[in-house]
Amino acid sequence: MEYKCTVQAKDGRKFNRVMAAENPADVVNRFRAEGLLPLRIHKMKSSNGKAKKAFLLSPRRVKSKELAVFTRQLGVTLTSGLLLTEALEAIAEDLENQYFRGIISKIRYDVQSGTDLSSALSKYPKIFSFTYRAIVRVGEATGRLYKTLMDLAKYLEDTERLKEKVKGAIRYPLFVMGFAGLVMVILVFFLIPQFAEMYEEFHAELPLLTRVVIGISRFSVRNSFWFIAAIIGLCFAYGYFIRFPKFRYTVDYIKLKIPIIGKNIIHKALVSRYCRTLGFLLSAGVALKESLDITAQVSSHMLMSRAIDRVNERVVGGGSISEEMRKQKIFPGLATKMTAVGERTGRLSDMLERTAQYYEDELESTLAALTTLLEPVLIIFVGVNVLVVVLALYLPIFYLSKAIR
Repeated sequence: MEYKCTVQAKDGRKFNRVMAAENPADVVNRFRAEGLLPLRIHKMKSSNGKAKKAFLLSPRRVKSKELAVFTRQLGVTLTSGLLLTEALEAIAEDLENQYFRGIISKIRYDVQSGTDLSSALSKYPKIFSFTYRAIVRVGEATGRLYKTLMDLAKYLEDTERLKEKVKGAIRYPLFVMGFAGLVMVILVFFLIPQFAEMYEEFHAELPLLTRVVIGISRFSVRNSFWFIAAIIGLCFAYGYFIRFPKFRYTVDYIKLKIPIIGKNIIHKALVSRYCRTLGFLLSAGVALKESLDITAQVSSHMLMSRAIDRVNERVVGGGSISEEMRKQKIFPGLATKMTAVGERTGRLSDMLERTAQYYEDELESTLAALTTLLEPVLIIFVGVNVLVVVLALYLPIFYLSKAIR
């Protein structure tokens, strides 16, 4: 809960502050730790309990976009000369996410009590990942936290931008496929059965296409329960087995073998993220071994993660990154060559970031081309399915009209 307080500084100045705390005693202790004297404390209330409802309704999670914005704001405020505690307080007051605001307020209190920012962040691993905390720790060690946060914000924004590109490219095809599925469900479960009952009253022989369509409809209606049960069972089975590394490895291997999508989208996205993450970590001053460790942990793809681990093991033993990458099939030749150039010129992080940008541009071009190609294909697919059903349903009408004549 939040308290509005009037406090007095050592020089006699009085001002108002808003603080999130568990109880008034906690508020007093925090102000005293800051060298401030609390004069008046009262709990903030909203009319008709709107604030309480807003807090309860607010999601208890932090989106990656919100984290990127917070990091950018923190870097900017520190660059402008504010103290870390002041920057955290100023940012927390403007956060719309009530849950995130409470977390930042607690982090600010820990920092005010003498805890390092990276240690304070480690209490919330679901929000601040291992990579995030490692970068902040490097910034604290080098005394350039503001610069490190600005670079970290750019990294998070670039990662989020890549996700948005992929989501935006697949959103329209998924919508069309979903709409096509809805149309087919209406036809199979509602429209076709009505026509089938009408034709049965005439006891006439139906065309082959009509018999096939009606047969499919009846089979689907009779076994709809088992279809739904099978889908639910497969979802539960997937959720259970995906926890096992061997199963995840097999699934990730199959993803890369999907025609067009595997090589042109998933593979390029993996290589881009690997190059961007490793390049960013190296430019931030993280040691090579630790950078490879973090990059392997960040990758959610088992094949890429294991390939990075193998590279890391051999690099520690004295090998070069480019040579070890060349031995792993998942790394394309261009990425390996660019890494070799970076090693020779002493600009490895810069070359990795350029490679990441190249693959992101390639990925964007591929997604745009696929979207342009899929749009007419999906429309034709929907049209053909509807045409077949319409023909199947109306052909008997022509047969019956001829029979009557």
